[in-house]
Amino acid sequence: MPIRISLLTALAAALLFAMPAGAQEQSSVVAKLGQGRTAKATATTTPGEGVLLEIEISGGNPQSFPRMGERLIPIGTNDRGIVARDLDRDGVDEIILRGAVPQRSAMVVLRWDAGLGEFAPVDFTDDRDRSSKFMIADAELPVRIASSGEIEAEFETTRQDGRKSHHVARYKWDGRGYSQSASN
Repeated sequence: MPIRISLLTALAAALLFAMPAGAQEQSSVVAKLGQGRTAKATATTTPGEGVLLEIEISGGNPQSFPRMGERLIPIGTNDRGIVARDLDRDGVDEIILRGAVPQRSAMVVLRWDAGLGEFAPVDFTDDRDRSSKFMIADAELPVRIASSGEIEAEFETTRQDGRKSHHVARYKWDGRGYSQSASN
């Protein structure tokens, strides 16, 4: 019997290590653009290369966003790091992607621009009026998107004396992008 177990273990190990070295993972969502048009967003994670987001737009030109993090991190409990949802309540879905960056996660919201026929990242403006095309959060802590479209990100900071403090940053849609809410 011991020989059998070791053979099974060896076989399992051989199968595990026989998987292709550059195995890719993919997650896709479909975003509604209005007037019956859709866009399919596919995030492909390749080891050593990171996340590539490709968007196929019905009746339009494809878009590609390389290096969207090292790997995808779930936004909620039922997704794989990419979702399509109407955050600003205009009837058109935004594409939201959360990727791992060194020691943190970054989340980007891509909004459909019908005039240009493409998706573009919106700005996140913090409580010091600094803007960027992404929101930073702790990779291990949750990010929530409320039904109102408000985004909450939890993060932890360490003070110079070593004490840790837990924070929640809330961002609300302001018509052009997301601004950190004073209700923190």
